[in-house]
Amino acid sequence: MKGLLLKDFYLSWRYCRAIVMIAVAFLCLAFLMEDTLFFQAYPMMMLSSGIPLSLIGYDEQDKWLAYSGTLPYSRAQLVSAKYLVGLCFGVVAFVVGMVATVVRMHLGGEFFWESLVVVGTTLLCLGYIAPALMLPFLFKFGIEKGRMAFYVSVGLCFGAAMVLARVEFQVPLLVNSLWPLAVVAGAAILLYALSWMLSIRFYQKREL
Repeated sequence: MKGLLLKDFYLSWRYCRAIVMIAVAFLCLAFLMEDTLFFQAYPMMMLSSGIPLSLIGYDEQDKWLAYSGTLPYSRAQLVSAKYLVGLCFGVVAFVVGMVATVVRMHLGGEFFWESLVVVGTTLLCLGYIAPALMLPFLFKFGIEKGRMAFYVSVGLCFGAAMVLARVEFQVPLLVNSLWPLAVVAGAAILLYALSWMLSIRFYQKREL
């Protein structure tokens, strides 16, 4: 499993630099722009979704899928590597986005823990719902047929981020009760886990 992860991280460094640079640019804008939710959510969606998509595409292009059958890796491990890579890149974007939020709050003299929790939950949901919706289609149909799922899932989350930013998403009613946010965050994590298991099942049945 360690070898699979190293392979995917090496490929990400070599072939996915453009995605990383775009994400960095948006995260930098999060420090400068007034409405930062979109500039925080978009790079997280791109890293957690775009990099696994690119890696799957390169694997198919280089005939890795057929070659991997000769190696001592199960199909569950091959799927899990992509989910873990997307998870790792998403966590990095999440941490940077939260740092940007804290810095902006302190600079504006309006630091509130409740608002920070709201932003964190929103980023978590938007960042991991997209790959959760996309990856099962990729593992079932392949990169060409599954690519549309990427555009649809990212588009949905992209639109949600814009709407939330436009209406200045806040939850003042949750100041004294943050449990609904915990439910939402838990649902996003559960969806990602279910997507992971579904992708494994699809890929195990897929003819390569």
